[in-house]
Amino acid sequence: MSTDLYAFLNYMSGWTGGTDEDIQSLINEHNFFVSLTDFNSDAAIDKEFNTLVDMATTVRNETIAADAIQISADAAAVASIWSFGLGMCAFVALEASAVILRAKISSQSKQLNEKLTTVDADIAALIDPKVFQYITTYKANNNIIVAKQAKGMDAQTCRSILLQFMAHIELAGDKLDVATFKQYANSARLLFNSDEVKAIYNALDKLNLSKKSDDDLKNCLSSIKGFVWGGSTALTIVRFASIGIMANRMKVATKKLAEFNETAEILGEVKETSVFKMMDCWGKFFAGVAVIAAVADAILEIIDIVDVVKQSQKMLDDLNGKIKTSYKDFFNSIKEAAKHYNEATKKKTG
Repeated sequence: MSTDLYAFLNYMSGWTGGTDEDIQSLINEHNFFVSLTDFNSDAAIDKEFNTLVDMATTVRNETIAADAIQISADAAAVASIWSFGLGMCAFVALEASAVILRAKISSQSKQLNEKLTTVDADIAALIDPKVFQYITTYKANNNIIVAKQAKGMDAQTCRSILLQFMAHIELAGDKLDVATFKQYANSARLLFNSDEVKAIYNALDKLNLSKKSDDDLKNCLSSIKGFVWGGSTALTIVRFASIGIMANRMKVATKKLAEFNETAEILGEVKETSVFKMMDCWGKFFAGVAVIAAVADAILEIIDIVDVVKQSQKMLDDLNGKIKTSYKDFFNSIKEAAKHYNEATKKKTG
């Protein structure tokens, strides 16, 4: 499990050179996220997907040999777009990625394609203005987030790391602004480049390979508690991140962790409950961004189909099935994640 902490520190290290404008854009997205309250997204998704399904049905029914044009794009280029959901179906030239239709598409396919490019925003707008602000900023920040990614990382991991990172700042009681973001990012860089952090890597790996007995847990917690290098922001990162890895990745129950005095000493008795609540947020958030990222895989499967009639049928089936389900799961996961975040930080929304 050292790989999780390594990835966290590696990615956030890259933000020491981030521009004030880009960092503020990330903070804005974060603030829109924590402003989310209870909302009903299923009805909006059903409405928009009914439209998509009707259009996809027309494409399937009116696809004839003379007019049939395969939905075609460079798969590698499509996969490289770290976009949100169906917005990546816009097979047109984008700023950073050349995604090109290899033939003139039919008028029916063109209408479907145009609707696919706007459906993310259309759904969000039907839900409520706060959700629309969040989704709009979320999509606008994709390129910013990926530009800092380390080799082997995907977009959903990068975005989840950023949520955890900003949560660390707020859980520590610090103000989330550009200056503080940079201060913490610099601590991540110092940690990433240090030899001292290897003691935490070893402790996490040892626990992961163990039976996770009380003694195993106590030894790991003692190692985390004993880490005193790098100043207060470095300690916040190591402690919160390590406890998060134990709870979310190693599936050590927070109730179990709370039994050890070391946990309260690591987190602080006042913050302990908040940190444990934040674990629920991180789990829900990662599940949401992972499921919406899976939409890309569904689209690539459709692109790979050579037979045009079968391809249009597959598009119809998936829009009416797993893609719509993925959208519902995403919005519901984000709603729950925001709820848990606000419970953890006691941040008032509205």
